[in-house]
Amino acid sequence: MLFVQLELKILWAKNFLGLALDQVSTRYTLPITSYYFWPKTEAWEQLQIELAFKPGIPEKEKVRILNSAAEVMNFWRVNRKSKTIDAAIEHFNDVHFVKINI
Repeated sequence: MLFVQLELKILWAKNFLGLALDQVSTRYTLPITSYYFWPKTEAWEQLQIELAFKPGIPEKEKVRILNSAAEVMNFWRVNRKSKTIDAAIEHFNDVHFVKINI
């Protein structure tokens, strides 16, 4: 049996976060949303809308992803000037962070 789950991907920058979702299995990773950039857009709400239109995803998984997104957004808002992406990576072990230099 092929194990499939959702993974929250985060682009961490000093002035914004990019949030996207991938479908991950033991064999592949498939992007299921584009990146939504916060605070320029309402990224959390956009992820919520995307998940609402995916009926095959269990409600528990949707809640897990949205809670993780909110936690990362709050962490970034409070710590973006004092902590690096490495601190975020250490703090959130169920989120995939993508390092960028901007």
